[in-house]
Amino acid sequence: MSADRSPADLSTTPTPPPVTVVQGSPDRGLPLDTPPLGAASGPLEQGLLFDPPPLGAEPGPPGPLFEGLPPSGAAPGPLPPGFAPGLVDPALSGAPLHLAGVGPYGSFSAPSPRERRARTWRALGAFVLAAATVIAVVFLAARGIGARMPVNGEAFRAMTPVSRALLLASRSVAEGAAARVLVAPEVFARWQGATPPPEIRHDGYASIRGGVLFTPETFRPTGSSYDLVIHFHGNTQLVRESAEVAGLNAAIAVINLGIGSGAYEELYAQPGVYESLLADIDRALAQRGLPTPRLRRLALSSWSAGYGAIAKILELRRGIDALDAILVTDGIHCGFVPDHPSGLNTLQLASFARAAQLAAAGQVLFTITHSEIDPIAYASSSATASYLLGAAAGHPVERSPALEAPPHLRLRAAEGAVSRKLEKQMIPTTEATVGELRVRGFRGNTPEHHMAHLLQMASTVLPELVERWREGGDPAPPAR
Repeated sequence: MSADRSPADLSTTPTPPPVTVVQGSPDRGLPLDTPPLGAASGPLEQGLLFDPPPLGAEPGPPGPLFEGLPPSGAAPGPLPPGFAPGLVDPALSGAPLHLAGVGPYGSFSAPSPRERRARTWRALGAFVLAAATVIAVVFLAARGIGARMPVNGEAFRAMTPVSRALLLASRSVAEGAAARVLVAPEVFARWQGATPPPEIRHDGYASIRGGVLFTPETFRPTGSSYDLVIHFHGNTQLVRESAEVAGLNAAIAVINLGIGSGAYEELYAQPGVYESLLADIDRALAQRGLPTPRLRRLALSSWSAGYGAIAKILELRRGIDALDAILVTDGIHCGFVPDHPSGLNTLQLASFARAAQLAAAGQVLFTITHSEIDPIAYASSSATASYLLGAAAGHPVERSPALEAPPHLRLRAAEGAVSRKLEKQMIPTTEATVGELRVRGFRGNTPEHHMAHLLQMASTVLPELVERWREGGDPAPPAR
């Protein structure tokens, strides 16, 4: 340490502080390069410059800042207050310090027109990039919504307004291939006015309450609405094959509960059982590929003892189904009442009588076939058919002889049901029509004749239903 308590290794020649030189551009102010030797320095702006004065120049008088400091070359004395030990100020070393008024970065000038244009284009490019990003996000979101869009309109209506807007925005890009890419195929088809048919599973069957549900090969719905035939009492495969041979575009439910009509009457006399059956059928059709099933038209069909279910359904139904047809083959019976003019217990036929009146008015199709069998213990199907004709017309109806016999069909499902030697053909005897109530009698009083009404339903009652449902369109309000 020296006598003045400063570090002994410090040089008496001060080291100038580091200076950063910024190279200016022609339009950004003055360069900071030192002028050539011999060039006169120009006017300087107020500031500090740490360049030393030219060699040989005499130092000027000390300014106010250096008042009280020793002259140049004098021995260093005690440090003035405010200086930390170990630091030597350049002014104390006697080295000349030039004070001038120059700013280290030069003067400010406004950007040139070329620079302003460049800035404008850069800002415009950033805006276009941001807009393109937003549009891409909108279209990707719309594509995702469209891919998850179901084939029905209810899900679209349930979407939020923002999701709807995204989905519809994707359509506005193009009406052709672009729209097909952005949305699901079924949604695009709906926009074009066409709905792709659902993929229905036709093999096998679905279990429902008391029976099975078939979706035959001829069942080809174009949307969620469907037609339905519920058949009571009869071989399941035979009924399915009969519907396919007749070309019926409907789902087929077959219910078998026993031999006599009592089992059918007891079950469907319970309120709500019939409506539960319809709900079962809807669920089964949904499992077989029909989205959001909606019953369009319904036909109740029966053979033999199955009429008992139809009698109770007609009596207790709530009218929520679109009942459009009733098909009964050799099966309406009732008891006897000696005091009644017809001898029939008409109370047991009341629901069928109301249906016959609706058919006479054209609201439903009600077709009946019967044999000549007389069960003796109760009224025959021929006697009940005559009563229903009178109830529909309001007076007794004379039947005319039937002339044309239906074609005889040999179905694979019927093989073995009846021996070939005992198999009977349907030979018509009488027929009568009141509006849409159609009654046809056929020859025969043997069990094989009775069986023929089931085996040949594809040539007797089903063609009438096919013709009625071929017209399309939703039916009139449900008949009550």
